[in-house]
Amino acid sequence: MAIKTLTTDVLVIGAGLAGLRAAIQARRYDLDVIIAEKSTGRTNLSTVAGGTQGIVMNYWSLSMPTTLNSLFERGVKGGAWEIMYGKDQRMEEINAVEQIPYQDELAEFGVLNPRDQKSYGPPGRMSWATTGPMYKYVQEIGCKLVKFFNITDLLTVDGTVTGAVGFDVVKGGFITVNAKAVVMATGGAGECWARNNTPVRSTGDGHAIAYRHGVEMNMMEYESFDAWIISEKGQPQYWIPPSYARTMVNLTNGNGEDFLQNYLTLGPDATLKPNDPFHIKYGTPVIDNVATIARAMANEVLEGRGDDGGVLCDFRHVPEEVWMSEPKGIAGLHAMRTFDWKKKLIRMYPGALGSWGGIKITEECETNLPGLFAGGEVSYGEDLKYTLVFGVRAGRAASEYAMNRRLIKPDPIQIKEKKDFLDRMMSRSESADGNPRRIREAIQNLSMEKFGVLKTEQGLLEGLDELSNLRKIADEKLYATDPRELRLAVEADFMFDCQEMHAKASLLRTESRGVHNRLDYPYMDNDLWIQDIRIKKENGDMTLYAVPTRLGSVKVPGGRIPIKGFDQNV
Repeated sequence: MAIKTLTTDVLVIGAGLAGLRAAIQARRYDLDVIIAEKSTGRTNLSTVAGGTQGIVMNYWSLSMPTTLNSLFERGVKGGAWEIMYGKDQRMEEINAVEQIPYQDELAEFGVLNPRDQKSYGPPGRMSWATTGPMYKYVQEIGCKLVKFFNITDLLTVDGTVTGAVGFDVVKGGFITVNAKAVVMATGGAGECWARNNTPVRSTGDGHAIAYRHGVEMNMMEYESFDAWIISEKGQPQYWIPPSYARTMVNLTNGNGEDFLQNYLTLGPDATLKPNDPFHIKYGTPVIDNVATIARAMANEVLEGRGDDGGVLCDFRHVPEEVWMSEPKGIAGLHAMRTFDWKKKLIRMYPGALGSWGGIKITEECETNLPGLFAGGEVSYGEDLKYTLVFGVRAGRAASEYAMNRRLIKPDPIQIKEKKDFLDRMMSRSESADGNPRRIREAIQNLSMEKFGVLKTEQGLLEGLDELSNLRKIADEKLYATDPRELRLAVEADFMFDCQEMHAKASLLRTESRGVHNRLDYPYMDNDLWIQDIRIKKENGDMTLYAVPTRLGSVKVPGGRIPIKGFDQNV
């Protein structure tokens, strides 16, 4: 590989919402900015995300005394907001206060109606209506956007970040970037599971790179699973957008039973009538029950009440005008042209959606590695509002850091070692065991089976053993024949670290909370687990430890709170 060297003040890794917003913030300080994007810029999670920039219902606004009792009744007993007692309330408060002005500011970057931007985009393109204008804007204000630049590692000198290295996915050249500060905005790791609702490039690169440099990781056990993923043989894993039509679905198990009523905490006015919209049928909003619905689907299949690996969704009664009333409904209706779901039932089963944990950051998006900052799904938060707020903060903190630092030249020996790592994969002989596509598929299938929606100690331990054995083979045989295949190989290598962190953190958290489900611990344990699980690489080993979760005005009830619908015999 030929070597190319670039120099900048701030390097932003990732061109999703967090990366783009961090870059804009850095340019406001009149700093040189390079944005490294390993694909086209249209294949990141922000671009295809199903959320909006509407106001989030979060824990700061819900923590006032007048709402606390109702929150407890609806959330803690019902499971809708179980995760709240396991989250840093100070970070939630920041998100609550700052999201609205930053959302409105998106209009300055060319985004139409930031509060409901998807209405202005073609059906199915989702949040490209936000990132598309920003993608153009960052280049207009002077950011250097380098597409198909796959970052593979950071550069450090004396424990301080001095830039990063990677390669050109199209041309194959090795690239070094010397920078004063680096912002990690690489998104999540949903692609590590065989069933997912994430772009193919969401392989946890930033998680693995940061971990390998001794960066503290946090809440890696929390991987959200979206319930509405099609599970029909011979059909793509399309996602059904949250439309009016979707709220009217009749969801049943293989026995034709409405199973959700066994898992949800029903509202006092719940009708339980077929064909009624979700919030009327169950008396509780869909948005409050995302994790519960995925958990319920998976449990029905696990206990033998599924239908060919999924549960059944009946849309046959949904009127045509409901489908056609909004872009998301139209997109859903036409997602599968060869499957007429207006005439027959369709199977669904959850798929990985987003990482709720990741790189541990301060309120200013600093990591414990000087010069490295992080924002978006790679660090804290699971939706577009967090991505926006902490993208701004990461860009600001990185800029202020860079303004007060001189450029430190990277270590040439270190650069050579990182280049040699890639060259070794390119020089290996092709083999069935070392095929990067097969290794990726093996990790994905293993993760879905052992580290999926529902977990047990036995399954996690078995999965970790299988993952370790697979990694030993990959360390010796993982190969690439061209730059695009090298991207697959590097991603597979990152996936090993991501899934080991996820599984070990899931094993340590002996309870069920939000998107983390342990069948052998079917309750939320507020006596033991109002704690964050941290992970750090120390002396070459993965170390896990727990620290108390930073709380605020929301008071935590004690005791073990059962998870409705799970077997309560521990």
